[in-house]
Amino acid sequence: MKTILVIEDNALMRGNIAEILELAPYQVVQAADGKQGVAMARQTHPDLILCDVMMPELDGYGVLHILGNDPELADTPFLFLSAKAEAADFRFGMDLGADDYLTKPFDDLTLLNAVELRLKKGERGQPDMPINSAGLEKLTRAIMNEGDAHQCLRENYPMIKYAKKQQLFSLGGAPTSLYFIDTGKVKLYKTDSSGNEYITSLLGAGDFVGYMPLLEEGSYKETAEILEDAQVCTIPRGDFMELIYQNQDVANRFIRLLTGTVAEYQERLLKLAYQSVRKRVAEALLMVQRKFYPQAEGLAGGPAGNTSSAMTLSRDNWSHLVGASTETVIRILSDFRAEGLIGINASQITLLDMDKLAHLKH
Repeated sequence: MKTILVIEDNALMRGNIAEILELAPYQVVQAADGKQGVAMARQTHPDLILCDVMMPELDGYGVLHILGNDPELADTPFLFLSAKAEAADFRFGMDLGADDYLTKPFDDLTLLNAVELRLKKGERGQPDMPINSAGLEKLTRAIMNEGDAHQCLRENYPMIKYAKKQQLFSLGGAPTSLYFIDTGKVKLYKTDSSGNEYITSLLGAGDFVGYMPLLEEGSYKETAEILEDAQVCTIPRGDFMELIYQNQDVANRFIRLLTGTVAEYQERLLKLAYQSVRKRVAEALLMVQRKFYPQAEGLAGGPAGNTSSAMTLSRDNWSHLVGASTETVIRILSDFRAEGLIGINASQITLLDMDKLAHLKH
């Protein structure tokens, strides 16, 4: 069992963190201040250290400086816990040798994901390297789509398997990582005060997820949930931000991604406001087909390849993508089947006439 040292002067927060980690399960050692934390680290030689920044007598930066000069503890993964999220504070901690930051408040999932990532990376013998290292050079090439991005990321970062309905992150959590989808499907969604869900984006193999809150230095504004069993590469916030600060090409690439995402959101918002539900259902069908089954478009039978491969998505997810009730979406899908536009077999839908779906007048 892995041992984690939690150094936090707030007793309530320290206890909550320890309780979550013990359920995971990890063995947890607690320290109420920096001096006690240094002593406990030397006594227990933990596999990971979580340390608050602002503490009396000896703050987190002091703890990191002391342990970083201890040959037996210098390579121990070190994560700061801090309510400070300014770029200057982040850079100062990273320059001292911290592996990452967890910005308070953070939820259970964010904490466990960050801990699991750091421990897995340690097991693979791949500690973080300076910006000019071979590891980050490969990450740069992967982000810029130079060579085999999937292979570069597999070789340098842990690839974690997620089952359907598991979450990568949740609304309100503090971002700790950039995610790269190697295989599988992911949805991003928002939920209103009444519990109504709206899918804001669909993502698949080759997509990066979670860069917007990292760049904004804010919390997650959406929840990311696995739609289909996935393998996801987790890139620590520290590595990603180091590249953003140091490499203009990488920064420009994510600015372009961010701009495209905002434009897509605005377009979908306009359609949600003015298009009929029938038209939105048709566009949702085409959107899923083009996102997840692009190879089928133009290759199947019918004029101009009008028939798609079968798509699988739950009825609830179709309604959440359209922004209408499940009953309404089911009725419209039945109408489309009667009109010969789609075929339905249980939860599978095949588009039989994509041209007509694309050019519906109402």
